[in-house]
Amino acid sequence: MRLYMTSGKLFKLSGRSVSLIIKKGSRDNMSVILICFPNAPKVSPEAVKKEAELDKYLESRVEEIIKKQGEGVPDLVHVMRTLASENIPSLPPGGELASKRNVIEAVYNRLNPYKNDDTDSASTDDMW
Repeated sequence: MRLYMTSGKLFKLSGRSVSLIIKKGSRDNMSVILICFPNAPKVSPEAVKKEAELDKYLESRVEEIIKKQGEGVPDLVHVMRTLASENIPSLPPGGELASKRNVIEAVYNRLNPYKNDDTDSASTDDMW
């Protein structure tokens, strides 16, 4: 994964791993086995900072896309496609924009006054 993890974060790491596998299209049974070594690297403060900066950048871009729409709110698929067409630095390797979908959806849901079914995962799974 993108961040070096310690034992306190292993559950979250395995969940993110499964989420990434699903985002990449797997529909079969999935298992994650984590092997932890005593001298494994610790969480990198620099990596945490870069991840937070990327999340902040994505939040601002979602806000800009929604405001640019003018009247009404674009659907989530439009927002994701717009972001996918951009050259966004520092996206996680392997997962790319899809791995940040939870951040994008959270901002979209917070800013969407209509709160309808725009974020239904079935509508955005195959949008690329």
